[in-house]
Amino acid sequence: MQFNFKNYKSFKGENSLDMSATSIIEHPYNLTTFANGEKYIKTAAIYGANASGKSGVIEAFQFMTRLIFNSLTGEKVDKGIPLKRFAFDKVTKDGKSEFEVFFRHKEKEFQYGFVVDNKKIHEEWLYKRDLRAKSKYNTLFERNDNKIQCSKYLKGAEKFIEHVEISTLFLSLLSKVKITDAKIVFDWFYNTDVVDFSHSFFEDIVTDYLISRAFEDKNYKVAIEDFLKKIDTGIEGIRIEKVKSLSNVDEEPNFKVYSKHRTADGESISEIPFTEESSGTQKMFCLFHFLYMAIQKGNTLLIDELDAKLHPLLLRYIINMFHNPTINKSNAQLIYTSHDPYTLTRETFRRDQIWFTEKDNNGVSKLYSLAEFKLDGNKKVRNDASYNKDYLSGRYGAIPLLKEFLTLED
Repeated sequence: MQFNFKNYKSFKGENSLDMSATSIIEHPYNLTTFANGEKYIKTAAIYGANASGKSGVIEAFQFMTRLIFNSLTGEKVDKGIPLKRFAFDKVTKDGKSEFEVFFRHKEKEFQYGFVVDNKKIHEEWLYKRDLRAKSKYNTLFERNDNKIQCSKYLKGAEKFIEHVEISTLFLSLLSKVKITDAKIVFDWFYNTDVVDFSHSFFEDIVTDYLISRAFEDKNYKVAIEDFLKKIDTGIEGIRIEKVKSLSNVDEEPNFKVYSKHRTADGESISEIPFTEESSGTQKMFCLFHFLYMAIQKGNTLLIDELDAKLHPLLLRYIINMFHNPTINKSNAQLIYTSHDPYTLTRETFRRDQIWFTEKDNNGVSKLYSLAEFKLDGNKKVRNDASYNKDYLSGRYGAIPLLKEFLTLED
């Protein structure tokens, strides 16, 4: 995957998160290699100071996804498209933003993007790569305002052009009417999960969904239990109890979850409500679904603040799940933001897997990888460098500039 975006939140200019592997040779197991010899990294970690734009990268992709899902129904001209542009410049705060992604799905490769402001879609394009030719992309459709041209490679699409409103993405409409390639692109976005653990209600909603699914699917429940055992939570299993409302028989049933622990003598099992488990254990329970689905199906997974509430060894455990070819057989990708320096090492990552966000004095953020970063003397970072120590010392930028704070006394 490669994600390009421009004029979103603190990112004023064009920025790119590129999962293509560079020519460096370390950690070959951290790569996916396709039949044509092209290589892509399996994980990317984004580091940076608070308010530097780390979450903004994830949110930019999430905005693109939500607009694709909602432009047919939820994003109407009278309400306005909920676009958050760079606010500290007269041109950008009322200007256009651009979003574009390159990806592979179902043995096909696409390039899709659009230019948008808070009222309308200004441009939109969809190209499909001819995998027999190394760099050739065939045009499926191109849009300039409401003038849309479809190529011979997108049969049946022309008759829907007249139904496109100025705030509607043509891709959304084509996928709805099941034009094949448009549906494949839509499905890729649909299967690419974006997870934000900065909102506690998100964790609660997902946990409720997991519990109901585990109650109905015994194999899924076994997989969750095995996962909780593997990460040393001390949990031997879980029991799910279905509770129906006594006052309203039509109300959806609730579920109570109990975790099973072996007693000190090792001879029996004792249960406690799962809500009494640590916040880290509850987060791993919530994370299970997204990790499981991504690795099973070979999807891309984006997680904001992955390291929150987790021991550094648990974070490394998750990263290694994606790097391990015997586990990650379908070539899933993980992109996440983090503050944890413990995993920021040459033992874990290639240099092209490490990314930074930094905000300048004008409030403008930029995104860059360690592989492309230049030290003094225009030298690149060596593969034997101490990444975490050098990062914390400020050698790569992307750290907070702290000043002494003194409390005032009368």
